[in-house]
Amino acid sequence: MLGICRGRRKFLAVSLTLLCIPAVTWLYLFAGSYEDGKPVSLSPLESQPHSPRYTASSQRERESLEVRVREVEEENRALRRQLSLAQGRAPGHRRGNHSKTYSMEEGTGDSENLRAGIVAGNSSECGQQPVVEKCETIHVAIVCAGYNASRDVVTLVKSVLFHRRNPLHFHLIADSIAEQILATLFQTWMVPAVRVDFYNADELKSEVSWIPNKHYSGIYGLMKLVLTKTLPANLERVIVLDTDITFATDIAELWAVFHKFKA
Repeated sequence: MLGICRGRRKFLAVSLTLLCIPAVTWLYLFAGSYEDGKPVSLSPLESQPHSPRYTASSQRERESLEVRVREVEEENRALRRQLSLAQGRAPGHRRGNHSKTYSMEEGTGDSENLRAGIVAGNSSECGQQPVVEKCETIHVAIVCAGYNASRDVVTLVKSVLFHRRNPLHFHLIADSIAEQILATLFQTWMVPAVRVDFYNADELKSEVSWIPNKHYSGIYGLMKLVLTKTLPANLERVIVLDTDITFATDIAELWAVFHKFKA
């Protein structure tokens, strides 16, 4: 019986101790939250804005931000004034850039594009290039002879045909093997407004064989020197191309350079 009473006393003492600790802590916090009869915040985040140091720093940041905003506004006003002045000085240049798309059936678009640019007020130097008529035939001369030359010529011809809008007349100086290959290809393609003439390269060897040459293309690279004797006498203009060229635009732009020549 005595042991039971002692156990109850210990349990009661422990319970009272556990209950008193929160009560004392609450009384301490409640008493410390009042200073001179006024409530004081114990949270550092709540008390920080009321400190003089925090107020001064925030005031300086606010003032610097206002100054920066005013500077940006002044810069924007200056830019608007410059833009309005630039627009007022050149009102006609913006109206001159007009584009027009031409189909392959319309022939070369150089003459139409240039005329449209000039009429619309395009004053750039590109708009003053010579005009190529849409039905004007462009003559192209290529030396296709030697090892594996026909493969490079096929790539070149395809790039020219892909971008061209004018009739083309190819003058090919080729050996017997290249002539057979290229003639078969042109007959298979059946491309309209394309004419091909072959000239026997073997017959021209004697014209250039005496010239010392160490070029990798061999003797066939010298056959461009005898084009004036090989091509028709009535041919006034011709574009001579190497086999390692690929066109990314209409060859008529290159043909238009002839209009700048003076006899």
